[in-house]
Amino acid sequence: MTRRVDEKKTRKALARLRRAKRKSEEQGEGEEISLSEWEAEFIASVEERLEEYGSAFANPEKGDLSEPLSALQNHKVKEIHKKASGKARKPMKRGGGLQARKPMNRGKGFQPCANVRDISDDFEPDAPDADAPAPPAAAPRPSGPPKLTVVKGGKEED
Repeated sequence: MTRRVDEKKTRKALARLRRAKRKSEEQGEGEEISLSEWEAEFIASVEERLEEYGSAFANPEKGDLSEPLSALQNHKVKEIHKKASGKARKPMKRGGGLQARKPMNRGKGFQPCANVRDISDDFEPDAPDADAPAPPAAAPRPSGPPKLTVVKGGKEED
């Protein structure tokens, strides 16, 4: 099953490949910038597949089926074009993954306090009256296991 790729998009992709190749050849003569063996082989193979099939990839998981180049092929062509232009390539960041979130007040010396008001601070303690009876003393709690007793006056027997 062949897929339909717009001829205009295929021509644009071929032009980008040829432009990158031409630019690298021009820069390679006067300066130290030149394509590696792998990059030259990559450009040649992609160019050949574009001319023959109109597309350089067949796996639908690799990119949009209406495009002539997959997402990674597009990225690589852009990298080659930047390299040929003399712009430095940014290295990939490794180990950036998921990290613990840092608190916003870290290192600022600010200690948060609770915004809670104690209402007992509003009242002055009352002085005990001399005439008032003393509160009853609490009975001492028994220690040990509880003792069960029978309560009389329950059910009447006939």
